Amino acid sequence: MASGTLIAPTDRALPAADPQLRPRYTCPRCGHLLRVSGLGRHRVYFELDDERLDDPVMNRVCPECGHGLPGKNRP
Repeated sequence: MASGTLIAPTDRALPAADPQLRPRYTCPRCGHLLRVSGLGRHRVYFELDDERLDDPVMNRVCPECGHGLPGKNRP
């Protein structure tokens, strides 16, 4: 049986402990800011004041203007 050590790729940043340093998304239509967690189609968006990240934006649209959020392929 072989053993090995898994090492995270260096091109991926670890999540910031400080909520102010976490990645943000700015809506191109209205400028509303959201916090982002994850990559690609696995992105999850949160309001900036949701420090515990326990209430994600579930409908995949900007809460201010309804513009679609990136990260999910639509049919």
